[in-house]
Amino acid sequence: MEIRILLDHDLEEFDDYFEAGLRETGWDQDLTFIFKRLRDYGLPDDHPDQEIWRFAQQQRLWLLTNNRNSDDDASLQATIKRENTPDSLPVITVSDKNKLVLAEYRQQAVNGLVEIVISPERYGGTGRLFIP
Repeated sequence: MEIRILLDHDLEEFDDYFEAGLRETGWDQDLTFIFKRLRDYGLPDDHPDQEIWRFAQQQRLWLLTNNRNSDDDASLQATIKRENTPDSLPVITVSDKNKLVLAEYRQQAVNGLVEIVISPERYGGTGRLFIP
């Protein structure tokens, strides 16, 4: 099974930790994760959150973000509230990206990520899910 993950700009440099967590938990034996950056799709790093969410939904990409808040109308959270449907893939949010350096936290994050992506029908329309 191939799983395409779009890393939000805040997580671009953390893909190695996710790949390490996949190896540490053995999920790399069963699943193929492809981590992509915004620029891989021709999107600038400062692309508006609402456009990133729309792009991820259009392309059926799992959007992986860091925990951050913004209250303006174009923020990710506002976009989810306004445009989320029962068929929308959830945004998967790492609670604390800096803890990904810790093996136990990283493995918990990866296990949470895998649980979500292998059951899209279970999580469709949930808006945002936090790992771990």
